[in-house]
Amino acid sequence: MTRYKMAAGLLLALTACTPTMQDVNEVRTLSDVNCTTRPTCSYENSPLKVDRSRPVTLPKRPYTFYPVVETLHFRDAQNREWLAPSGTLTDGASIPAIFVSIVGNPTAPEYVNAGAVHDAYCGVGNEGGAMYHNGRWQDVHRMFYDALVAGGTAKPRAQVMFAAVWLGGPRWNYYYSMAAVPPPAMQQAMRDAKSYVEKNDPTLSELILYLERLEKRIIRQYPNIFPSLNPDNERQGGGEGRSEQDIEIDYEPEGEVEGEPEVPDQTDLPEIFEPR
Repeated sequence: MTRYKMAAGLLLALTACTPTMQDVNEVRTLSDVNCTTRPTCSYENSPLKVDRSRPVTLPKRPYTFYPVVETLHFRDAQNREWLAPSGTLTDGASIPAIFVSIVGNPTAPEYVNAGAVHDAYCGVGNEGGAMYHNGRWQDVHRMFYDALVAGGTAKPRAQVMFAAVWLGGPRWNYYYSMAAVPPPAMQQAMRDAKSYVEKNDPTLSELILYLERLEKRIIRQYPNIFPSLNPDNERQGGGEGRSEQDIEIDYEPEGEVEGEPEVPDQTDLPEIFEPR
C-alpha cells in the first residue's frame, strides 16, 4: 500500500511535464493489486443480513430494497476497509438497469455482499449515510470488483459487472458525466466492453483503459453533450493517467444505435438474502 502511494505521488509530481511510459506502467502494475491477483480479501459479518420485514420501494427502481441489519465489513486487496453500515438500503443489484439485458441477471447470492457495500457508497436511498461518496468514484467501483471476486464471482463475470458500473454507475466530483448520453449508445459501449472481456482476458487496468477509450468514442459521437471536451487530447484532471497504447476498439458504430433500452420488470428480489 505504501509503495502504491509513493508511486502514485511520484506520477502526480510529474504533472508539470509528461510522464514516461515507465512511470505510467509502474502505477498501472500497482493498480492491478486486486482480489484476483492477491486473494487476501475478506468479509466480516458475512453473509449479508437484511430486514425483510421492512421493504422499501424507490421510484423507477425495478427491485425492492431492504435495510442492512448488521454492519458488513469488507477488506480489499490493498488492505483498505469498506463498510455497509447497519441501515444501508440495498436491493442486491448494483448494475445499471439499462445494462441488465446485456450483463444478465444482476441478483445472485455471490453478488449480495458486493452490492450492499457498493450501495453504501453510491446507491440511491443512501444519500444521508455515513459512507455515501466517502472516496473517489473510481475507487468505489474498483472495490465493487474486488468485493465480487471475494464473494465467489468468477473473474470474467466480475469484470463485466465492473464495466457496467464504471460506464453507467454514479460519478461524483468529476469533470464530466455520462448521464446525458442516449441509452442505446451506452448499451453499445457495454456490449463492446463485454466482448472485450470475453475475447482478451484483460487485467483490471487494461479493462479500465479500454473503458476510457469507449468513453472517448461516445464523446466524439455526441459533441453537443460534451462541448467543452476535446477527445483528441489526453484526459486531464481526475482521469486515470493511462495511455491508449495497444488497446483497440473492435467495433465503431456508424451512427446512433437504434432501439429502446431494456429494463427488468418490476419485481421483488428472489430469495438471495439471508433471513434476519
